[in-house]
Amino acid sequence: MAQKTTRSTKVELLLAALQDGRWHSTDELAHRRVGHTFGGAKFKLVSYGYEIEKRRHPTKAGHWQYRLVNRETR
Repeated sequence: MAQKTTRSTKVELLLAALQDGRWHSTDELAHRRVGHTFGGAKFKLVSYGYEIEKRRHPTKAGHWQYRLVNRETR
């Protein structure tokens, strides 16, 4: 009998990556954690009430970083 595998959605993968509250680069999210097109997942999380901050990467020109805002410490 074949074993069932569970596949996480991009929304689940993005939320899991951002839940630590630290900054994560576009490269990390797109290439290693979520998938190349994670913008839709980011949009869905925001529509569910999550707040995601975006800033320019401090050392890589033209790159961005994202983090989940902790609702309890705002």
